[in-house]
Amino acid sequence: MSAPLVAVAPGIWTIHHPEFAVGGLGIGTRTNVFALADGSLALHAPGPLQADQIAAIRGLGQVSTIVIPNRMHHLFCVAAAGAFPDARVIAVAGIAEKEPTLRVAETLGEQVPDSLAGVVEMIKLEGCPKLEEHVLFFPASRTVLAVDLAFNLHGMTGFNRFAMWLNGANDRFCMTRIGKSQYIQDARAAGRSVTRMVEAWDAEAVVVSHGDVLAAGGREAIREAWAFANG
Repeated sequence: MSAPLVAVAPGIWTIHHPEFAVGGLGIGTRTNVFALADGSLALHAPGPLQADQIAAIRGLGQVSTIVIPNRMHHLFCVAAAGAFPDARVIAVAGIAEKEPTLRVAETLGEQVPDSLAGVVEMIKLEGCPKLEEHVLFFPASRTVLAVDLAFNLHGMTGFNRFAMWLNGANDRFCMTRIGKSQYIQDARAAGRSVTRMVEAWDAEAVVVSHGDVLAAGGREAIREAWAFANG
């Protein structure tokens, strides 16, 4: 039995995929699901979904939308679109080039797509063109849904713990050293985006792709994780 679908807030669910690894580094990833205003569902940043996980999502209702909010998290989007063939794909710029067989119906821009309106607010993380990350906020539950905005890895062991030690990322909510060096092109622009987030959103919970769900203190955690970009 693979990892279950877990509710993190009213109308928001997540599936953790601990088996996911990059270059031998086991950082896991997440598939997220959230309810839309019309009662259908959005699949957010889909990961390596197994048959029982797909069935659990279908048990919640109809998936009408697949959201790919980050350029790096595209590996499983074609499979997700195949699992939910009636869903409309909304993706950040550049995904169509990385996944030419994927039918992208809408490109994520500066404004919240009409299909997500009334449920989420959105801010693009500027200064990070390799990520092109769009961060979502659910005012009703004060929940942030992000991808690579931060890592929140706890309890790592062996090689994974050593690698995260080198990255300054063990047992803390943070941007990793490699993330800072490889994915941030303009730290000040990124810092301004994060400042907008912490000023506009009274965030409590934060869901990120790599690591644990942060259940409380989200606004300050995001502020601290990105303090380096405001120096």
